[in-house]
Amino acid sequence: MAKGDVYQLEYHESIDEDTGARVTRLTPPNVICHRNYFYQKCFLDEGRSLIFAAEFDGFRNYYLLELASGKATQLTQGAGDNTFGGFLSPDEQYLYYVKGERALMRVTLQDLSEETVYQVADEWVGYGTWVANSACTKLVGVEIHRDSWRPVSDWTVFQQFYEENPLCRVIRIDLQTGERTTLLQENQWLGHPIYRPDDDNTVAFCHEGPLDRVETRMWLMNEDGSHIRRVKLPAPGESYTHEFWVPDGSAMMYVTYVKDSPVRYLCRVDPDTGVDEKIVAMPPCSHVMSNDNGQLAVGDGSGKPIDIVDNDKYGDATDPYLYLFDLKHQQTHKIAKHSSSWAVLDGDRQVTHPHPSFTPDEKQVLFSSETLFSALFNDK
Repeated sequence: MAKGDVYQLEYHESIDEDTGARVTRLTPPNVICHRNYFYQKCFLDEGRSLIFAAEFDGFRNYYLLELASGKATQLTQGAGDNTFGGFLSPDEQYLYYVKGERALMRVTLQDLSEETVYQVADEWVGYGTWVANSACTKLVGVEIHRDSWRPVSDWTVFQQFYEENPLCRVIRIDLQTGERTTLLQENQWLGHPIYRPDDDNTVAFCHEGPLDRVETRMWLMNEDGSHIRRVKLPAPGESYTHEFWVPDGSAMMYVTYVKDSPVRYLCRVDPDTGVDEKIVAMPPCSHVMSNDNGQLAVGDGSGKPIDIVDNDKYGDATDPYLYLFDLKHQQTHKIAKHSSSWAVLDGDRQVTHPHPSFTPDEKQVLFSSETLFSALFNDK
């Protein structure tokens, strides 16, 4: 199949038996489909369309779905798309993604023309989620030296890779010129660089790896690579993960686990003052994403943490639900079952993760479930 081909999707609606929410499955159950990473822009036209990934022709490529009609237009083709890290530009004219761990690509949505914005040097590999600043004039990403690289295909390899101290660098790419600037390079598994919204001089990144082995996960630095500082030190027995910026830039939020307790917490830290607080105790959710002003959040129930070496005494129950957190009023609402297995599928650790987030009108939640790519329609 080729770019520009159109697939007619047949939606399937159901009512969640526990909550009464109406769930719409957007993609067929016999094809691997998923959404992009939960803090990357995926909706356009005020929520009338969205991008997603699907293996309709044997390769996992990007598609643009017009929700009203169910028509999905193929945007990319061939092997090697990083289908989690891609994102739409704020003006909704372009899709950016990394191809074959080698090239940062820009697709013009109007005519599907494609160009290489930046080419990874031969001795390096483009890794993970690359994130643009608010104006989408530049982005930050991570490259790993080719001699240190191997695919992190499951959670055993995840732990081994961390122990090998791969040579990594956080980079900045000018999206107009393709110029690369190295902000930080060290023998430390680096990941998840994210510009603070509307503040180009603040970049968050993490020390990646098993949460109970990494001393300090969350870090900040200036855009030129200076003033590298910890966001917080974990308390004894505490591990934390899946940090993200509140879209209005007011705070960074993250999920924390506490040894000897099944309870997890959604936390918030002020990057200017360093004030750190637990916002709400919650069911065992893994990924959480807020609305624009950080007063609402949605999370995906999971099970025993799999990214911790010693994951005993964190609770054994598996939670199959999506949750809405009203942070202003300190209320938690069960939305519906996502029923994802969280299993590694075909060597992919991410494809079964729900990765929920709000639609632009904040009345619906988009998520992935097992091989089902779904949207949940539910008034808050």
